[in-house]
Amino acid sequence: MTDNINEPETDVSSEQETAETSASEMASESSFDEEEARLEFADTVTIETSKDDLWRFISQAENLADCIPGAESVERLSERHYTCEITRGISRVTVSLDGEFELVEMNEPDWIVMEGNGFDSTTGSDFDVLAAMEMNEHEEGTDLSYSAELYYTGGVARLGARLLSRVIQGDIETYFQNIKDEVEAE
Repeated sequence: MTDNINEPETDVSSEQETAETSASEMASESSFDEEEARLEFADTVTIETSKDDLWRFISQAENLADCIPGAESVERLSERHYTCEITRGISRVTVSLDGEFELVEMNEPDWIVMEGNGFDSTTGSDFDVLAAMEMNEHEEGTDLSYSAELYYTGGVARLGARLLSRVIQGDIETYFQNIKDEVEAE
């Protein structure tokens, strides 16, 4: 794990009234189990390195997993297929995801596409993600552009898209800052 991960504060007081529902109550809400919610994220981070050096780092899923806030374990099943355990606090609810991700497409050294899924048994929530990263080198370094679509169902939907989006956006920013810190330190 990366020692320099600075996790953003996830206890958002303005949303406490929706978070007072217990995790077991969320899991029992069958109407949320049938609905699917979607969040989208995209941004660009400039990293002071060459595209080739950045590629070497991000094409190794172990490196990326080390940068994920809350990642407790990552196990390599094959060259591009991994399992992981991630625990994150979202307001007053702790979500412990058991998941898998796969690097489904790679075009060295330009882009990479990842698919993943996870399940939290406490809230009965499923998460599916499709993410892409693209590298473009220039005089100041390399722009790492990313986009991600997150689909989720289950009890965690009761927390609301605005709260989830804020927490996940903070984790994404931390994740890419950790990549930047790791690569620029090499």
